[in-house]
Amino acid sequence: MDLIFENKYRNIKVYKCYNVIQKDNNIGNILLNGLMHWDTISDEEVENIKTIITNNSIGFKGYTITDAIVMQNDTKDIHYYAYFNENNIELWYITGVYDMVMCDNRLKFNDLLFFLQA
Repeated sequence: MDLIFENKYRNIKVYKCYNVIQKDNNIGNILLNGLMHWDTISDEEVENIKTIITNNSIGFKGYTITDAIVMQNDTKDIHYYAYFNENNIELWYITGVYDMVMCDNRLKFNDLLFFLQA
């Protein structure tokens, strides 16, 4: 995992995982289905997606934004993102508390990174 940037003023660190998932393989298809149908997939599918993204489905809640699946813990200081770019799916990890009001479902992942740097 690489530290991409740190906002010391807001106590936020953003990491990009080394793992890149191809969109056209089995795991990529599972995640893409989750992004496209989050509100209608089964609880079992949600648990599977949580495990893929966090390696631990316990204690995480999920939702989607325009181009990512988001997992955050109950205290909202640990966030995992499966970000869907043009070619593949990148896994990101962000520590720190930030206002999720700005993170509505129309938000794009790169916009979030911009806001977190400010």
